Amino acid sequence: MVKESPLRLASIDIGSNAIRLYVGQKSKSGRVRVLEDLRASVRLGKDAFSAGYIRPVTQKELERTLKHFRLICERLDVHRIRAVGTSALRDSSNSRKVIQKLHSRTGIRVSVINGHREATLLHKAVNHAINLKGKTALLIDMGGGSMEVVKSRNGHMTSMHTLPLGTVRLLAKVHRKPQYEDIAHWVRTPLYRLRVGLLGRQQKPFSLMVGTGGNLRALGKLCFRLGLSRSRNRFHRHHLEILVLKLFQMSLAERMKRFQLKKDRADVILPAAVVTLEMMRIFEIQEITVPNVGLKNGVFWELADKVKFAKTRG
Repeated sequence: MVKESPLRLASIDIGSNAIRLYVGQKSKSGRVRVLEDLRASVRLGKDAFSAGYIRPVTQKELERTLKHFRLICERLDVHRIRAVGTSALRDSSNSRKVIQKLHSRTGIRVSVINGHREATLLHKAVNHAINLKGKTALLIDMGGGSMEVVKSRNGHMTSMHTLPLGTVRLLAKVHRKPQYEDIAHWVRTPLYRLRVGLLGRQQKPFSLMVGTGGNLRALGKLCFRLGLSRSRNRFHRHHLEILVLKLFQMSLAERMKRFQLKKDRADVILPAAVVTLEMMRIFEIQEITVPNVGLKNGVFWELADKVKFAKTRG
């Protein structure tokens, strides 16, 4: 009898600040062996949130990246690829033409997902990383174009909201050397409204706050490197307050050198820190957990579930 080898699956997250490839092999026990986990610095949001469309030069970058990802998948004998686009593609007037061209030139079909789908996939990713049973949790994912917020009770998503508080979008609203209040000005009112929408008259704080995505992971790593927190996957509000003071005292070049950040992370780390700190203050949350998962993981798990269902039916 020939033993069937585990399927290798790939997910691609085409975000507003970067593009991510995740390739995994799922075993029968449910564990995933990570074969590839890559990030490419292609900032679609710079076009989408200023010009309203994806420029030809950015389309070329996107095409080159997807061709590179395709070659990696072929080398790893990937069975299926699932690619999704988020806020930048949602907001671009020429997204349909861009997606059609990408499909014809790379063989990869990109699906543009709305905020609700994005939040659902993020919740799935977190559920695989953290035990949410018995907890009322607040989940946030801060991308370049939007921030998805999910209220989860006992492991089930009860409500979700999409806010235009992505880091690249916020940078487009302020001058080149923003101060804390320049960014906070755009953040506080939407967050206060969100609190009312999520809690209403109920003033009980959430038992757990979880942050996903590259921006939150970067904040966790910086708090750890500075000796503020004991883990890169968890930090307190006062840790972030100290970090924020340091970040806004530095120039872009100083942040890149001092914290070993790439340019496309060193600039968006400012709005990421402001949104996270303001949210923790407004929701009266003292600590945030930052697992090493994001949208790419949620897309992977959804694809794995679909393949398993198809095999079962077959």
